[in-house]
Amino acid sequence: MPESLEACTKCGGQILKGDICLRSSKDMEQIMVVRRDHGVEKKITLQPKVCSQCGSVSFFVEDPKTLRISSNDKPIDPNFKTKPILESDF
Repeated sequence: MPESLEACTKCGGQILKGDICLRSSKDMEQIMVVRRDHGVEKKITLQPKVCSQCGSVSFFVEDPKTLRISSNDKPIDPNFKTKPILESDF
């Protein structure tokens, strides 16, 4: 059952409505989730939820499928060499 974006995961209170952003105080850039695998880097912006009752803050991503790596993705380093597959990888 998917978690509701309208209720707090801590107390069940209502989530604050409106445009709520999460930014770094140093450079005012948005905070991102970055996934690095197979030399490919995927980024997606973290979205905050703030409870109007207890003030709890939690985070989610709009579309986690964006972080999936496909065969069409190119490594960020053109000299990237894949590591050999080891028995411990299984």
